[in-house]
Amino acid sequence: MSKSKHRYKVYNGKAVKEILENSRVFILIGLFAIGIIIGSTAIKNNGETAEKIRYIIGNYAMQRAGQGMSENFFNSLLSNMMFVLVSVFLGFSLIGSPLIMTLPFFKGAAIGAVSGYLYLEYKLMGLGYSVLMIYPSSVICMVALIIIFNESCEYSHNAYLKAINGRGHFEKDETKLFLIRQFIFSLIVAVSALIDAVCVELFSGFFVF
Repeated sequence: MSKSKHRYKVYNGKAVKEILENSRVFILIGLFAIGIIIGSTAIKNNGETAEKIRYIIGNYAMQRAGQGMSENFFNSLLSNMMFVLVSVFLGFSLIGSPLIMTLPFFKGAAIGAVSGYLYLEYKLMGLGYSVLMIYPSSVICMVALIIIFNESCEYSHNAYLKAINGRGHFEKDETKLFLIRQFIFSLIVAVSALIDAVCVELFSGFFVF
């Protein structure tokens, strides 16, 4: 009887650990979704700040249509890689994990603001613009970024545990594995930037704002 109870406790411990580990991914996705909602809602508000944001986004949408494919690729790559670099940098911090958790919110807010503005100003045409030229690359990019954020949170959290337990720093192999994983998923971010540039090149002629 005691043996079965012991097994039950071990199983529950593993199950709880798996749930907690996976819950961070769900939280990151949830924060991204909340960012989209808040970004798309805030753009509809009246006020000087909202007006300035609408002006910036309007210029951004028009400039993308007028830029070359390579320029759109590098601009998209740069904006997304900033999130990657910040995430990796914070991953090496003992208190980086809570800060990393805010990154998907800001990314979601940016996407929500752009798509919200386009729908607010151009209705179905704006929705079509978002579906064809924003969402395809954004979905791929966010899958990669969520994994990158999660890896950075895990590394930062483990560094914190090592520090408070007096275990010192990470082994070289642990840091190497962390950086290799981040690099691999950064390549997916680069692919999403390429898809973004291709979509703009293919479909921008269908939209005249």
